[in-house]
Parts: sequence; structure tokens; C-alpha cells
Amino acid sequence: MVKPPRPDELDGSARELREKKRVLAALVVHDLRSPLAAAVGYINLLREELGETTPEAAAYMNDVETLLGKALGLVSTILDVDELEDGMLRAQLAPVRLVELIERARDGNRAHFEVRQLRCDVDIEPDLVVRLDRDLFGRVIENMLDNAVRYAPRGGRCGISAKRLGDGVEIAIGNSGPPVPVADREQIFGRYFQVERRRASARENRGLGLYFCKLAVEAHGGTIHVEQRGDLGAVFVARLPEPPGA
Repeated sequence: MVKPPRPDELDGSARELREKKRVLAALVVHDLRSPLAAAVGYINLLREELGETTPEAAAYMNDVETLLGKALGLVSTILDVDELEDGMLRAQLAPVRLVELIERARDGNRAHFEVRQLRCDVDIEPDLVVRLDRDLFGRVIENMLDNAVRYAPRGGRCGISAKRLGDGVEIAIGNSGPPVPVADREQIFGRYFQVERRRASARENRGLGLYFCKLAVEAHGGTIHVEQRGDLGAVFVARLPEPPGA
């Protein structure tokens, strides 16, 4: 008779499997990061080579550089998730004008807004400064807006707002699509939510993006959740405390 494995053996196997996945993820990230970074370099060389060019061509090159930067951020997310889980990656706080991060995220989605005829309303004070990790939270905003654009109905609208709230700041990004079912509002931020839903519908596969958002917001001492607000069915709301001395 074959004896069942002991609990400690199962724990050891799980740790070994996770470590193998981390090594594989690191290799994938390394292999993807190099060509993407090289592509950004070639865009800059092309700018220098062309010199003065048409406004349309300059805009196209800017869009390509923005999208490549976005792809590099997505690649970094693979490793950042593991480091955030283990507490190895900490938020490096510094004063940041929030509108700069929002504008960068909007630029990365400009083509989607045009193709899907989406309206994007922004309600934020231009001079709102928050102490946060520019890179980490910049990618939180990008993921939140990517999610809002992906699930917005054609011809619908996305809403972005940021405001001071008590002793902190609230950033809310949503769309006029259907609300997230109440039963899924907690699970949607889980690491394996997309695996559980993949068989049901490809459109429900949200990847690691929202899980990364949860970890990155918590690294800032904040919280994130999804709710319905007026005609915006799915609004992702991140709340950050104001650090002492900010």
C-alpha cells in the first residue's frame, strides 16, 4: 500500500514548486525586458535621425514609446508581485503631483479611447500632491485605468477622480459598464481569480493587474475596493493615508 505524503512533505513540495515558478518568472522577465528596452532606444534613435518631422509622425513615435514603457511596467509586475507578497519591496515615498501619473495612464490608453469611442472625464485638482512611490503607484493607476477601459461598453465613459478625504487621499477610476457582482468584489483582487474564471469567460480574465494593485496599495498603508457610483457600474477606489509630516 502506498502511504499518503506527510503534511510537511506537501509543504516542502509546494515551496519547491513556488521557487521554481519564481525562477522561471525571473528568466521570462529578463528575456522580455531586454528587447523592450532596446525598442525604446531605437525609437529615440529614430527621433534623432528624422529630426524635424510632421506632428502626426512625432505623435506616433511618442505613442509607441508610451506603450513600450507600459509593456515594461507589466513585465516588472510579474516580479513585483512576489516581492510585495514577501515584504521585500517597500514603497519609497516622495511628493508626486497625482495629475502627472493620471495623464501618463491616459496617454497609454489614448488609442483605446478613440477606437472604442470612450469619453474620459477627469476630476482632480492640478496641484494635488501626494507622498507615494511614483513607480509603484503609477502602475496602480495604469492598471486601474486599463481595467476600466477594457470593460467599458463601446461609446461609454470612464471616470477618474482624486480628492483629499479626511486624513488621506482617495483615487477612484471606473466605467459605465455593468457592476461587479457583490459575490466577486472581494475575490476579484485575489491572485488566482483569473485562473478560476478563465474557463467561464475569457473576458473575465483580469490577470495579475488587480492583485498587484491590492499589494501595492497596501504597501502604501492603504486599501482598495470596487463599488458602484451613479452611472459608473464598476469603480475601483484606492484610499491612501497621509503620511506624518506630509
